[in-house]
Amino acid sequence: MFRTIVSMVLVALVFLGCETKRQNFEPEKIAGSVRYDGTLSSAIVDVSRYGATLENGQVITRTGLGKVVLPKEYGFLGEFDGKLIAAHPDGKLLVLDQAGAAVFEHTFTHTVASASVNGDELAVVDASNRLTLMDMETKTVRYSHKQDDVYALDSRIAAPYFLSSLVLFPTLDGKVVIVDRKSATLIRDVVVSSEQFFNNIIFLDVVADRMVVATAKRVISINPNTTVFLDADIKDVIVLENRVFVFTKDGRVMLADADLNVLKERKFPFAVFSGVIHGEFVYVVEKGGYLIATDLDLITTNVYTLPDEIDTLIFATKETLFVDNRSFTLAR
Repeated sequence: MFRTIVSMVLVALVFLGCETKRQNFEPEKIAGSVRYDGTLSSAIVDVSRYGATLENGQVITRTGLGKVVLPKEYGFLGEFDGKLIAAHPDGKLLVLDQAGAAVFEHTFTHTVASASVNGDELAVVDASNRLTLMDMETKTVRYSHKQDDVYALDSRIAAPYFLSSLVLFPTLDGKVVIVDRKSATLIRDVVVSSEQFFNNIIFLDVVADRMVVATAKRVISINPNTTVFLDADIKDVIVLENRVFVFTKDGRVMLADADLNVLKERKFPFAVFSGVIHGEFVYVVEKGGYLIATDLDLITTNVYTLPDEIDTLIFATKETLFVDNRSFTLAR
């Protein structure tokens, strides 16, 4: 399902042509090794920002392996407000309860790129960049607006965020559209970045009175008084209370405060980050087969070897790394 959405990304492959050998990350010191300690019933075949789908339809949520099995060809979009959301490439969307029973279904004109629910409200961003707010009980569309066309997407797509009386829609063209939930009217939109390609919102979170949003090129932090930004080639972002971690495509881990002032930075030459596990510490999965561990102040780092290079789909929760049909859980 998800691969259908990001198939537009393949357009970028026309830039292939020069054969340059990629240099690999080579840590100066190895602190130890990590072994997979669990197996899955089948391999991961689809990944969203908020979960993964196994070949047999079973899902992995942000809290771990779930018991729900999706219908054939559906991909898991995430778990929100106790409900599971799944989408089919032809535009069908399912909202399921914890037992896997469908509580709502609808067919959109285009594949659903991301979605979330809150109570009876469903917020959707589809692959055409249309934003939709629906009442699932009455099956009525309360808000619908088409944003600018997009032609290439970053595979990490943020989901709409329900915030008090508002719903925040992360668009595929680099904006956050803020809609009043009661009146279903547009309040404002926030432009994060204006790149021509791969400009969808990849991260959206609200901590206290601050909204942190990112595309692949910019992170912005907004509170009632100020808006600040940080530009980089971004692989991922996580927010831990007053800390913002930015992981870049050139192997840097940047620790910033809530106002995006960079407090500390560590560079891991030629590292390609594939995922992040975070809790008491931050663990970065490196594609060459390493696990980089750091404390929350980015002072101490240790590198561990994984059994293999990361050449398949992966998904990470706060304490478990799922790779293909195997898993590794951090020791508590």
